[in-house]
Amino acid sequence: MHQVVSSRTAAGGRSVLRSAKARLTSCRGPRRGGGVRGVMTSVEAYTALAEELKEIDALSGIDAILGWDELVVMKEKSAESRAAQKAALASVIHQRQTSERLGELISSAEREGGLDPMQEASVRDARLKFDRKTRMPKELAKQEAILGSEGYQAWAKARENDDYDSFKPVLSKIVQLRIDEAKAVAPEKLPYDYQIDKFERGMKASRLAEIFETVKAGLVPLIEEITSAPQLSVDARLAGGDAAPIFEVDKQEALCAQVMERLGFEGILNRSLHPFTGGTASDVRITTRYDDKDFISGVAGLVHETGHALYEQNRPAGENLGMPVSEALSMGIHESMSLLFERMVGQSMEFWTFLRPMVAESFEFTENLEAEDFYKAINKVQKSLIRVDADELTYPLHIIIRFELEQGLFDGSVTVDNLPDKWRELYKQYLGIDVPSDKEGVLQDVHWSSLAFGYFPSYTLGAMYACQFFQHAEKSIPNLGAEIAEGNFESLRAWLRENIHSKGSLYPSADELCEHVTGKPLDPTIYLDFLRAKYRKLYKMS
Repeated sequence: MHQVVSSRTAAGGRSVLRSAKARLTSCRGPRRGGGVRGVMTSVEAYTALAEELKEIDALSGIDAILGWDELVVMKEKSAESRAAQKAALASVIHQRQTSERLGELISSAEREGGLDPMQEASVRDARLKFDRKTRMPKELAKQEAILGSEGYQAWAKARENDDYDSFKPVLSKIVQLRIDEAKAVAPEKLPYDYQIDKFERGMKASRLAEIFETVKAGLVPLIEEITSAPQLSVDARLAGGDAAPIFEVDKQEALCAQVMERLGFEGILNRSLHPFTGGTASDVRITTRYDDKDFISGVAGLVHETGHALYEQNRPAGENLGMPVSEALSMGIHESMSLLFERMVGQSMEFWTFLRPMVAESFEFTENLEAEDFYKAINKVQKSLIRVDADELTYPLHIIIRFELEQGLFDGSVTVDNLPDKWRELYKQYLGIDVPSDKEGVLQDVHWSSLAFGYFPSYTLGAMYACQFFQHAEKSIPNLGAEIAEGNFESLRAWLRENIHSKGSLYPSADELCEHVTGKPLDPTIYLDFLRAKYRKLYKMS
């Protein structure tokens, strides 16, 4: 799972921790024995609310930096003290997020007009978050904390031993917890709709099912067509494995730093076990990992995380920095910004036309390789059991399988008892793959043990949004392909900043943002047409 920075941002490094108690009292109406105070206007109430929310956001920024440090530089011996620090901070943040005072400020800001659209969006989202947190029963919150720890430990042990039965009781409790949570917090929604909405607000399982049915109907025959064709010949230097030469990791890191700079991100780059983006809006940090036999994977990870980082850096700033409107609209939109760079740019012939000379300068044994050699290597289609190893063409089916299984767990058509069998059945049906073990099947992902249901769809939604956005960017920037081939990404960054990054959470759903940018909500046929054209040409199909 890509670990993206929390949608929270710190207030530009400034201390925003100041008392607002005096202002709060003026919005509480009559005062005992002292006459009537003047009632706050919504704008005045918004100012007081903004101070409170920015303080909470600053605390969340501290948590984000602690989390990055833990994953990148912290020594193992410090784990216990770091856990205590994060727990103490989490308690403070939760108290502030659920305080009566915050609820009163939100209500006051909601009462009258006079706010601009960005401010209205912040109040709207502040209300949504406050209601969700305060409606969560304490007993369920306690159970959530316990299962969050127990779930991961049980999953890790079960995966190591290929023992699904040992994980099953905990998984059953997790599913029931999420059903109970939905009934308590959002009784007007179907339980799985609520889980999806936490990552993709405004999205429902029924809408996802329509989208994924279209994708599945187009992809299953296309994958069969491509995998039945003569396979691409990839140069051994780029194929990975024992036959590949050694790509010195320090040289890879230096190359990635150059690529990051050309893409326009000025921030911190480090190594980690899994690439992720962390930090705060004013202090964005990314990591990637390097394989000395496969340098392309390090570049791909770098380009992907740079897309996340640019989105973090360029969302609403100024007076909106640290406010809900400056947060990511959804995980799908966040993924779209990373996949636009990784897939639409980084897996294009134009990108490798730009990058090939830089690779040759770093690794002389690649001097006689052409851009087409790199293009073939990064776009080769090969069915995989493991989601994170899947290529661009087959990856969506991995997600659709997980979506259908999650939906079944919540509507009762799938149980934790028959989950592994259903997993194997769908992999055979959609990808033609036999699953030899639960370790390589139902136990391969950490998400469910981390209580994250409804998260998987964001990955493929992101790919589809990226495709639709990029297609529109190409219409708006006539020479975009040529600019990418020259290593010039300025026009693309400016277009993304104006149309997507700077909008933050202004719109209440990703579909509405997509319609604002491209003239229509998400249309999966655009994505399918792109994949058909690209891979039929690459594999020389008629």
